[in-house]
Amino acid sequence: MSLQKPDADELAEALCAADAMRAQNDDPHHVAIALHYLNDRCQDLESLLTVVDRYLRFGLPEHELSEMRLLVDRLREGGSSRRRHSSVDDSLPI
Repeated sequence: MSLQKPDADELAEALCAADAMRAQNDDPHHVAIALHYLNDRCQDLESLLTVVDRYLRFGLPEHELSEMRLLVDRLREGGSSRRRHSSVDDSLPI
């Protein structure tokens, strides 16, 4: 079975459906909560990738190192930085 990455609209629709499932308390197999958790974690990993990419391209200013450490700590904790806030500037395309 080949996995296909959902486009932005498909992902938004899936997250809305997950929100509806959770609001109705109709998530017996925890699919909705897992989708939200994995989506948040994926966004955190993308943020880390952005910072690491800057490091690999331009060196290691202290600011980049601080961002990397914060993101790695958040990922280790298993929490989501997206729900708190995101301090990573995603301006560089990857």
